[in-house]
Amino acid sequence: MSNAVDVPSRSAGATSGRRDGAADGSTGVLTSGAAQSTATVLPGRRRARRGARHTGEVEGYDASTYGDRFADVYDDWYGDVTDVSACTNRLAQLAHEAGGGPVLELGIGSGRLAIPLAERGIEVHGIDASAAMLDRLRAKQGGANLRVTHGDMAALEIVDPPVFSVVFVAFNTFFNLGSVDDQQQCLHRVASLLAPQGLFVLEAFVPPDDGPSTEGAVTPRHIAADEVVLSISQHDRDAQTISGQHVHLTEHGTRLRPWHLRYATPIQLDSMAATAGLSPRWRHAGWAEEPFGADATVHVSGYGPSNVRSVQPGVADDQ
Repeated sequence: MSNAVDVPSRSAGATSGRRDGAADGSTGVLTSGAAQSTATVLPGRRRARRGARHTGEVEGYDASTYGDRFADVYDDWYGDVTDVSACTNRLAQLAHEAGGGPVLELGIGSGRLAIPLAERGIEVHGIDASAAMLDRLRAKQGGANLRVTHGDMAALEIVDPPVFSVVFVAFNTFFNLGSVDDQQQCLHRVASLLAPQGLFVLEAFVPPDDGPSTEGAVTPRHIAADEVVLSISQHDRDAQTISGQHVHLTEHGTRLRPWHLRYATPIQLDSMAATAGLSPRWRHAGWAEEPFGADATVHVSGYGPSNVRSVQPGVADDQ
């Protein structure tokens, strides 16, 4: 599932992103797919090991928190952020080019991308830390047909995994892994699961390159006659972290919906991927293969096993 967060823009301030992203201009988006205290799989699947993992600087926040707190509003708030058609078209194309094997989504959430991808005849697997999000997925038509593990995408422990033609993580979800160590661990596991011609595809925002070392913001995300949603965030540029809360006020009470991310620049992601044995194949500014340039606010990047030689269109030396 993608995480909904306030992400900094290329200049300053917040902008919309995905995971399923923000419905307005005040927030961005991510996917949650991290750890949980118990490991389960959907019906017909075997269990994998679980362990609670603290993912950031928010006290009491672990890998399952985002999904569990946002599950009841996720599809309503963030269901239309990503161009689902362009995304699934591209993923289906890449899976075919890599030999037509199964596809794995990290942070599968409520199945917003995985279900339409499976409808194309692709064998789709997924992992997510949030039991509440996976309950939403199960309830959807076609959701029970997906091969989903309830677990931490940093450890990425899947029972008897196949070799995957594509492993993908959609908008900002990778940044839900709250430390460099967790992100690096995830990349090593991804590399071990890919087919020789397979691809790891990552979608994320491009962090700004300027601004104060720390900053905070309180902005109204939604105002209606019977409810208000305030977005409160704190950005630490030195640590490359953003933490926040969506404070959801209604006549029936208050709900706190926290989130936390540790972001990285494209060049930092390339370096971490190289450490895991993955090399950049291409980089675009969107799922429709838009050219990536200095003004891009989002990137979709493809990585393959380093021992497989390939041209790298769309990847410049200074990215």
